[in-house]
Amino acid sequence: MRRPWAFAFGLALFWAAGGRAQAASKIDLPVQVTSCPEEIAASLPAGVKLEIDVLFREHGPTRTPPDRIAVSCEGAGAEITVAMGGVSRTSTVDLGGLAPEHRARALALAAAELVHAMISAPAPDTPPPAPPPPAATVSPSPALPAIEASATPARARPALLVGGLAQWLGRPAALLLGARAAFRYPLGEILVPALSIDGALGTFPVTTAEVTAATLAAGVHIYAGKTVGNLRLDAGPGTRWGWVHLTGRPDAASTLEGRSLSAAWGGPELRARAAYAVGRLLPIVAIELGAGYVLLPVHGLRDGTAPVYAVEGPWISLGVDLGLNF
Repeated sequence: MRRPWAFAFGLALFWAAGGRAQAASKIDLPVQVTSCPEEIAASLPAGVKLEIDVLFREHGPTRTPPDRIAVSCEGAGAEITVAMGGVSRTSTVDLGGLAPEHRARALALAAAELVHAMISAPAPDTPPPAPPPPAATVSPSPALPAIEASATPARARPALLVGGLAQWLGRPAALLLGARAAFRYPLGEILVPALSIDGALGTFPVTTAEVTAATLAAGVHIYAGKTVGNLRLDAGPGTRWGWVHLTGRPDAASTLEGRSLSAAWGGPELRARAAYAVGRLLPIVAIELGAGYVLLPVHGLRDGTAPVYAVEGPWISLGVDLGLNF
């Protein structure tokens, strides 16, 4: 009676072992054994694959098997390393208290437990998605500051100037003092046409008499120059024409009779000018030097023959002006 039971038990054990062996053959798992005794190295790869297969049957077929399992023996211990999904873990097993025939089985179970711990570990928390960047908004550009606007050189503006005038005119040279008004209209940064009107008066002694000269003239000039900061330097040619009135007053002891005459005079003139602008809306201070030559002379004679005073030859003028841009 005992033999049938023993036979049945052996048959069941055979089928179980055969089924586990078949299951082990379903997993293509590289198992590397290094420096281990022959009794471990011979059976350990198959045992590891068997335990991993049983583990995956319990957790479902969707689990990804390990990439590699390495077992390294050293003395009475062994180190198991499992690499799976880009992560690796290591476990150490003490084989000193185990019989040689049980060591391979213990290493296979330890490898399966390490794999189980790795597939059971919770997935790392993924950080919440970053909020989308705020939508770009287009706002109207504010007005440019005045400092930026001043970076572009301002266009030269017309200017009106008035001031005093001193000129040395005639033979003998006489000092005449008066006033001048000028209008300048720039054509750009270099050329500046100008119109001027001036009048001067002077009284001076001559032989046995005294002469009073009064002049009224208008000038047209074209200047060329350059502005450096608030300073403007320029010069240019032009012409100046007008009217002169001469009055002679003989000495009290003289038998001569005083007379007057008026006539046109004028000629070409060259002017040089230096001006300083205090600000765009503040006064302009200018000094101007002129030199010309009379082409249309006027002669004052005694008894119609001897010259007393003549508006002829070169002249020099000096003007100091004050003006505004507009």
